[in-house]
Amino acid sequence: MKTQRFLFSLICGSAALALTAQAHPADGEYKHMARIAAQPAVKQALAYIEKNEPTTTANTLAINAIPAPTFAEGARAADYLARMKAAGLRDVHLDDAGNVLGTYRGSGKGPTIVLAAHLDTVYPAGTDLTVREKDGRLYAPGIADNARSLAAMLTIVNAMRDAGIATEGDVLVCANVGEEGLGDLKGVKHLFSQRKDIKAFVGLEPALGADGDPVTHIGTGSRRFKVTLRGPGGHSYEGFGLPSAVHAAGRAIARIDEVRVPAEPKVTFNVGVVQGGQSVNSIAADASLLIDIRSADAPLLAKVEQQIKAAIQQGVDETNQRWNSKAITAEIKLIGDRPAGQMAKDSTIVKLALAAATAQGRPAALDSAHSTDANLPMSLGIPAITMSGGGSSGGYHSEKNEWWSPKNAHTGPQNVMLTILGLAGVQGVTAPAIQ
Repeated sequence: MKTQRFLFSLICGSAALALTAQAHPADGEYKHMARIAAQPAVKQALAYIEKNEPTTTANTLAINAIPAPTFAEGARAADYLARMKAAGLRDVHLDDAGNVLGTYRGSGKGPTIVLAAHLDTVYPAGTDLTVREKDGRLYAPGIADNARSLAAMLTIVNAMRDAGIATEGDVLVCANVGEEGLGDLKGVKHLFSQRKDIKAFVGLEPALGADGDPVTHIGTGSRRFKVTLRGPGGHSYEGFGLPSAVHAAGRAIARIDEVRVPAEPKVTFNVGVVQGGQSVNSIAADASLLIDIRSADAPLLAKVEQQIKAAIQQGVDETNQRWNSKAITAEIKLIGDRPAGQMAKDSTIVKLALAAATAQGRPAALDSAHSTDANLPMSLGIPAITMSGGGSSGGYHSEKNEWWSPKNAHTGPQNVMLTILGLAGVQGVTAPAIQ
């Protein structure tokens, strides 16, 4: 009860937002969005989202209490499927990848628009998901990324249904698997391999900042590799002089660390996991590295990938030379490929999302580049953005530090709903902005 009282008192106010990276939609998109926002049914839905924020927050906590490590999202998917059915969506089902899908039916005279949020979290099975309150924030692994977005997506659907909003296009609601880590966008890759009718994609993620609801229009691509180094192995004393796979891994990491990259465009690399060896008195016969390389600039990403691969081979060659051997080898296997992508600032989908905030008298803002499910449709040339599920948050991917604040949390879902309506079109009001 203490948590509920705290949340209710914190949510009920709606202060104005102050965003630093402000952007301004074109007059055409603003007028289009203003017509939608002025409709009685849409006003009713917007009011529903604000009034029912305590329920959205409660759903956030309930969804987050169900563990959903990448590749083990089944329990959360089953719960969410039941929630989708209760929200009145049509054709609710699990697809072959484990995504939960349901459709908000339109007139059939508009495009199919995807509204998506990922089910999985970075945290392994057995992680303590207990919620803590401190200084107006709720702390729990996964609460921001991405339980809040899943709860917000349900509220948007319920608001549209409660107000009787009739769209021209279908809204395909997707709670997808495999966004985090080695999931490698499994859910959306499967979705787009099966559905060729999707004309636009809006993904929900936490607001990556302290306040406001910025729009992400640049997708940071990533390439991930597992490097396996192999050697002869042997006894540390009797076999001394044989080359060690672990020593080769050390040299490879040192060479990788020497790679120089520009500050702009931004590109990053990281050796995240190192494993190998058998015992303290064994010359290692094998070792492995997991490497992540990221950039929103696809050519630069490819260039740094080649530099990293060359550094690995240099580490192998130096180890063999040191021990007068040719026994150490390296196998480099691609284990993750998130394509980079970008929507122009003046694209229809970006301008609509900005207009959604402006039409409600709020500042509109563009976010910096991030790696999300929207990367995939962007790379396919399909209009796609990532928007805020509402509230402010931080400490992502940190078991002890991930937090979410419900302050002004209703504004994110309101912006998303208006954007979806602009894309899909509202019967008798506006035609779809995307065909």
